[in-house]
Amino acid sequence: MGLTADVELALRDAGLVEYHDDNRAAFKEIATRSYEFAHDNVVATGLPLRRDDVSKSLKIALITNESLRNFLASKSLRQQFWYERFADLIVERLWKELEDEYNSSHP
Repeated sequence: MGLTADVELALRDAGLVEYHDDNRAAFKEIATRSYEFAHDNVVATGLPLRRDDVSKSLKIALITNESLRNFLASKSLRQQFWYERFADLIVERLWKELEDEYNSSHP
């Protein structure tokens, strides 16, 4: 579904935008791996890679991220949708960078 304005506001209110910004490098590393995984599997089908494709694989990585799990627990954000929303935020913020880096390293 991608990041919408109301979801970004909810993420901001929950402190997750600031958390992302404070930990951008760590989440970029995870997003890079997710982008590569999604790209390699989706493009093989003949379809273009979409942000939601990357978000799905990123969500799986985020669910097991101990730092994020601790942050969410400290804010009493125990619902699973926070991982999906946070994945959408990461992909939205890093999309162009992920795309450019992948294309430059896979000519």
